[in-house]
Amino acid sequence: MIRPQNALGVNFHPTEQLQEQLIAEITAYERQLDAAEMRGDREDFSMIQTYKELIHARRAMLESLPRPL
Repeated sequence: MIRPQNALGVNFHPTEQLQEQLIAEITAYERQLDAAEMRGDREDFSMIQTYKELIHARRAMLESLPRPL
């Protein structure tokens, strides 16, 4: 399989699959966060904070991906 390259020999890999995966993970973590907050798991602050950090990290990764041409 030949991979597209630019004049400098840099490989370009499609990122659509990774974008879809990150969006799916963000959605799943947001649902888990909402459920934890609705249950009133205020005692388990660390789990709620973990969900927020996971969401933030995946959004940052998603924003850093190159946009399709």
